[in-house]
Amino acid sequence: MRKQFFGWALLGSLLSAFAVEAREVTVSVTDEAGSLASLVMVTTLPENDDSPVVLPEVSVFTDNTGQAVLNVPDDQDVDLRFRKLGFIDVEVTLPAAKAEMVLIIKPEKNVAALAENTPANAWLSAMDFGDENLKDHFRLQCGFCHQQGTPHTKADRSEEEWEKIIDRMVRYGSRLRSSAQAKLPALLMAEHKRLTANPSLIPKTKPWQSHLEKATIKEWALGDNSSQLHDVYVASSGLIYAGDNLQDNLIELNPKTNETVTHKIPKRPGDKLGGNIGGRLSNYPGVGTYVGLHSLDESPVDGHLFLTGSDSSRLVEFAPETKEFTLYDLPDGYYPHTVRVDQKDRVWFTMAVSNQIAMFDRKSKSFRFYDLPARGLKETATIFALPVVLKLANWGVPIHKMPIDAQSGGLPLPYGIDIAPNGHVWFTRLHSDEIGRVNPDTHEVTLIKTPFVSPRRMRADADGNLWITVFAEGKLAKYDPKSEKFTLYDLPTEPLGSETPYSLNVDRKRGVVWINGTASDSMIRFEIATENWKIYPLPRRRTFTRDVDIAEDGSIYTSNGSFPAWHIEDGQPTIIRIETGE
Repeated sequence: MRKQFFGWALLGSLLSAFAVEAREVTVSVTDEAGSLASLVMVTTLPENDDSPVVLPEVSVFTDNTGQAVLNVPDDQDVDLRFRKLGFIDVEVTLPAAKAEMVLIIKPEKNVAALAENTPANAWLSAMDFGDENLKDHFRLQCGFCHQQGTPHTKADRSEEEWEKIIDRMVRYGSRLRSSAQAKLPALLMAEHKRLTANPSLIPKTKPWQSHLEKATIKEWALGDNSSQLHDVYVASSGLIYAGDNLQDNLIELNPKTNETVTHKIPKRPGDKLGGNIGGRLSNYPGVGTYVGLHSLDESPVDGHLFLTGSDSSRLVEFAPETKEFTLYDLPDGYYPHTVRVDQKDRVWFTMAVSNQIAMFDRKSKSFRFYDLPARGLKETATIFALPVVLKLANWGVPIHKMPIDAQSGGLPLPYGIDIAPNGHVWFTRLHSDEIGRVNPDTHEVTLIKTPFVSPRRMRADADGNLWITVFAEGKLAKYDPKSEKFTLYDLPTEPLGSETPYSLNVDRKRGVVWINGTASDSMIRFEIATENWKIYPLPRRRTFTRDVDIAEDGSIYTSNGSFPAWHIEDGQPTIIRIETGE
């Protein structure tokens, strides 16, 4: 067990709250030759118990003199970890009352160990699929729950074991086309063996950059390895909320005091474990979901939170002042997904499985559903038959074994959604490579084809331009509604095109886009005016982030929401905060 600590960024809150005497500690890091080691990540490692106060891990980086300054408790030992790409991790204990530490880090010379510690995107980029379209399809359909290229995914397996894994992933929701399901077991087995035997083939990633000298990263460990912290939201109160999708828990964090409260979302009599979407999670180990908390947003009128219950086809309202939940059973459709509340207090959300956009009017307490066009008669028939198909699945009929075509026919998948400054509602359709717009005044729906595959989540900037993650191609897209033109940007992650950006958010006040580096253990910052990029590495290896929100001071919050959580370096989901120091 690790000893309790208070990192230097906690002093303004925790030290005053607990009256802990602090000391300033200077850590100096060199390499074996005695040269100063800059941009070494120094992380304080706490011990937490079952207390509602969860002390965060705090990470800072050494500057160009090889030094980092920490503020820690005066009378306690402090556990530290030192990490840098290409070097061996060092974990040490700083004794109580000591004010200085000098540390030497050694380069990692074992090629296999270097490859093992390289972010997953580099490993996946080295895999030869023989067909770039197949590789993009694999990234799209096999990379949205956890990273590919991690120790769990590249373990030595037989073709038969891969067949079982792929079958299970399709049952969970992957739309891997049938031809790929037949080809991939042998390919994955062979490629993982080839790269494991030849780790020098794993390419290097981009070195960390000097802007990190000013950065501070905090991680609060919440939930356990049966949890999934899917999305995170910064409320106007300053509290942070994260949804534990697998346990129906809404977790509340006060980042100033580190106090946490877990709110259990109620279920109705008759609700089934795993939800009503084919019971797809009912036999998942440790699952505790009946509702399936997915996405969060806040009313601008009263600060109530609205949550999509994807597994229950339910909209959930949470009143922070009373801590009470209100459940709204949807009169139509399946799988409410991403939610946004507009300035007129209307709650908009995508209905991913039933191909709809939904709106809940809080004033009239009524729902409106916008049926989106199908891509043909077959898709129309499939969507029409959904109630029967899902009922059969709940009875144990293996509908996931039905043929799946290359276009994911029957499931265009309305996915991300956002409200533009002019009130228009924009959304993506992930599998049909489209974005769309709903005019709330005329109720007109417009679809626009994208010049790229897999638009996932989107946000509008202050000028009404849309920023979109291009998941399978590892790019950022901009759409200008005035000129009706798309602009594509290569993400700076190396190797080029190896990223799978799940989501993003726009800091409208500062003109910055924050993109989830979902495959590379990072968050990526893009300055709109200058088109400058900055990458912020995250402390845990195999960090799978799904959304990002922005605090008033410009710091950002995200969550480590890998499914399953045991893919994460220590199996621990976290809420993450990045302060750039700029």
